[in-house]
Amino acid sequence: MHRQTNSLRQLQIKYYHLKFLFPKMSVARTLTTLSIRRGERELVAPARPTPYEFKVLSDIDDQEVLRFYRSGAFFYRGDASKSGIDPAKAIKSAISEALVHYYPLAGRFRELQPTRKLVVECTGEGVVFVEADADVRMEDFGNSLAPPVPCYDELLPEQERATAVVVDRPLLFVQVTRLRCGGFVFGFQICHCIADGPGIVQFLTALTEFTRGVPGAPTLCRRPLGEALRLLLEAKARAEQEGDVQSAAGFNAAHRRPAFPKARTYLISDMTQGGMMAVDFGWGTPVYGGPATIILATFHLEGRNEAGEVGVNVPTRLPVLALERLKVEVSKGLTVSGRTVTEPADKSKSALVPGHALAKL
Repeated sequence: MHRQTNSLRQLQIKYYHLKFLFPKMSVARTLTTLSIRRGERELVAPARPTPYEFKVLSDIDDQEVLRFYRSGAFFYRGDASKSGIDPAKAIKSAISEALVHYYPLAGRFRELQPTRKLVVECTGEGVVFVEADADVRMEDFGNSLAPPVPCYDELLPEQERATAVVVDRPLLFVQVTRLRCGGFVFGFQICHCIADGPGIVQFLTALTEFTRGVPGAPTLCRRPLGEALRLLLEAKARAEQEGDVQSAAGFNAAHRRPAFPKARTYLISDMTQGGMMAVDFGWGTPVYGGPATIILATFHLEGRNEAGEVGVNVPTRLPVLALERLKVEVSKGLTVSGRTVTEPADKSKSALVPGHALAKL
């Protein structure tokens, strides 16, 4: 990215608030400042002893390009039936229980020399947890939240960085921010080497079940364990024979985990079926749940307007000329289907301005 910086500036690359809106949908209000009181940072360890061991990451998982922390934010309205329950304390307790089963998250990355291979030392030290209080209500965040979420620097436990040191550091940071209305924001940053999108949702789902007190799943005995093991081994063998796993892992190992080429590269990840909008700690489904910020990749995310209609948020990073062309081309299709397109955000700003697009499915 450093080699492209000057040329990108010459192209006046910006992020616009390019919105493809639902009919009669009002433009969201956006907070620009947020007064917040943070408590002391603390480490939350597994509730019970966990195995001490080393787990070696695959050549796919420890790529250089994945050595950063990805952030997420989940916004929840207040619930009168939960008036006597502190969401921060409930989630903190659930994290401790969940880490018993997801104990590598409580460990630390170590780097093997000279290959710089990453391994997880399952130390059971824990993850960072922060309680906070904000002087706003849920409605102050607006009616169509999307990344970058308002005031994300205050709602996340760590400052956002394009790159980060991942060795000898906690692998997960969590902040629960209570709001004046009884709602809260669950913000987190997790090392991408330890979990991708589906992995994050899997952990969060387990976390919500502990928060809500959902009983464990019954033991399934319809087929012996050996049958399940046989199916797994057969699937692995097929993948290796077809070259899918072998080619990806072998290429990364042979080329020392090359980074993605940033010039003329467009990364897309469809997360509309990822389950993030179903993450329920007991206060109902989130008003918004997903990435807190925008990065190089474009994530297709589930979104809702103020009428409750479901659509797709498409955060987009493009040079000004390309984004103007995109707006024209997409607006043609939206005009045919009876939708409207707003004008881009303030064009007079020369700084990078985050934005997103919202289109109905």
